[in-house]
Amino acid sequence: MPAAMVYTCRATNWPVLWIDIFGVVLATYLGLVSYSVVLRFLFTALMIIALVKAIVEASQRVSAGPDGLTVNLGAFGFPRVTVARANIARAEIVDLPVTLRSRWGTYWTRKREWFLTPNMGPALRLTLASGRMVTVSMPEPAAALAAMGIITTDRWG
Repeated sequence: MPAAMVYTCRATNWPVLWIDIFGVVLATYLGLVSYSVVLRFLFTALMIIALVKAIVEASQRVSAGPDGLTVNLGAFGFPRVTVARANIARAEIVDLPVTLRSRWGTYWTRKREWFLTPNMGPALRLTLASGRMVTVSMPEPAAALAAMGIITTDRWG
């Protein structure tokens, strides 16, 4: 029996990472020089938010195989998003345009769609059996589809 093919890649959003680090440093400085307790609390809260955002959203590691797709977010691989192969109803390769939306990491919309997109460019959009959509940016989405055993007729595949 042949070995199962697995596709792995890593994507890092360097501009957002630098913006978040700048936010942590700025909030720390302003919190230290402030004489008001309320402002110190506010800047400490902003520092914690920016730090968590930098750790969680700046990088992601994607692995695709016969069992499905797994996306490990952040520097420590947590949180993790897993999509089982049996739950994928439709898969397509899309090209994320240069927009503010495609550059800001992990978020969800009210239309039941998850975006795990630290970079613009090629991405894999999965429609699940529940109707939820998951969009994951990666350098070679056709290789991820091949590793999952999904045949596509898109122009990319």
